[in-house]
Amino acid sequence: MHTLTERFTAALHHLDAESDPQRMVDLTGEDATLIKLNSDHEAQGPDGARRFWEDYRNVFGELETTFTSSTVGEKTAALEWESRGTLRSGRPFTYRGVTVIEGDGSDDGLLTGVRTYYDSAAFLQETAGTA
Repeated sequence: MHTLTERFTAALHHLDAESDPQRMVDLTGEDATLIKLNSDHEAQGPDGARRFWEDYRNVFGELETTFTSSTVGEKTAALEWESRGTLRSGRPFTYRGVTVIEGDGSDDGLLTGVRTYYDSAAFLQETAGTA
């Protein structure tokens, strides 16, 4: 799971910098489920992963994620992070969260699950017009 975790973080950095979800899609197994738990957004498999990661990245202009801590188990890893940059409106933001990834336990395997939990206050203020 350590190698899969490293592959995931590298793919996310690529997504941040290039707005290209392909590396995230390539990591996703056919039966994988991806969930943003603060909404009803759930995706399945590589095709769903493409939409999931495109939807995620399209919220932002500039984006940089720093992983601050990780706990890696046999089939699951929890990755704490902080992201900063600009929203598509140009407004700067910083927010923190945790992403839990799951795999089959092999380092060369694919993701079987992704669940992300984050502080949505930066986005609520933007949509409410109070930012």
